[in-house]
Parts: sequence; C-alpha cells; structure tokens
Amino acid sequence: MTQEEVERLPMERQFNLLGGRYVRMQEMLANAQRAVSTDTWTWGSKGFGPTGGDGQRWSMRGATSKNSYYLNMSRTIKLPGASGAVEDAELMAEYFEAQGWSTTLRQVDARRYRVEAMTDEGFWFEYQVRPHGQYSLGLYSKVFWGDTYALTFAIVDRIPEERFGIEESLPGEYTPFPKWSDPVVPKTGSSE
Repeated sequence: MTQEEVERLPMERQFNLLGGRYVRMQEMLANAQRAVSTDTWTWGSKGFGPTGGDGQRWSMRGATSKNSYYLNMSRTIKLPGASGAVEDAELMAEYFEAQGWSTTLRQVDARRYRVEAMTDEGFWFEYQVRPHGQYSLGLYSKVFWGDTYALTFAIVDRIPEERFGIEESLPGEYTPFPKWSDPVVPKTGSSE
C-alpha cells in the first residue's frame, strides 16, 4: 500500500496489519530456532513494538521515524560445547536454503560467522555464530507505512505489564499480540 492509502486507514486497521506481521514473524523465528535447538532461548528484542523506518536498509522515499516502521525480534542461546564452528553456521544456512530463501554464509572475522537470508515474503534473517558459544538469531521486516507513535501506544497500552518482564522462552512462546478490543491496561506509576 502507498503512504496515502495507509494514512486513510483507521488506526484499528493499521494495528491489525502490524499484528498479523508480528505473528507471522514470530512463527518464522520459532521455526528457525527449532532448527538449532528446542531448548530455552533468551530474548533480545521482543518484537511487538514498531521501530521508526527511516534510515533502514529497506527505507522508502519520504519515510521518517513517525510515518513508517519496521519490526525486529531476536533471540540468543548458549549451546553446551558450542565453540563457533563453521558447521554450526552451516546448519542454519541449510535450514534457510531448504525454505528456498536466498542465503549467504560468510566469515565475519577470524572467529565469527554470519548467515543471512532473505525470505520470499520480504523478511530478513541474521544468525551469528561466535566462539564463546553464544549464538544469536534476528529477524527483521521491511519498512511499512504507518503512524509509529500511535501504533506503539495502541499496542503497549493493551499489554499487561507482567508480559514485559519475560526474558526467555522455548521456541514458539512469545507475548501474544493484543486485540484492538482489549482494554487499555494502566501501568505502574501511571496517573490512570
């Protein structure tokens, strides 16, 4: 959709579009995690809040931090006995290639490997294998038009505060995206 088409959409519709993208990305992230380990992963970026779309790899002409956004989510895991071997990076590259995605594996420096993949839906994966055994998996969306600030408040205001404290989970467990009809939840310290 064009910027003008999105600006004419009610906020509820923009909210639901973002929610659908969030859920799809969480599903894709979980499947990639399972290719490495079904054990507990530590959360980096939770992914439900939009980030301003200006200056990003896939920015569009006229995109600013207010009128466009992208989503990103990440998880890390420390695997027993992992030492950053190229074979660990190759495992993820094989998973990405099996999905039919354009995949690149490269050695970043003498002790680190990175696997990148572009999905056919326009999402971008990055998997890093490090010598200390802490491996990270990130997923990023392209940039979409939308009111970043209004969407952020609409999402955050509907998520119970205790869900913000989740730090780790098994693949596939994530903070559910709220429904537009969910009540606004007062946060600790708010004047509501």
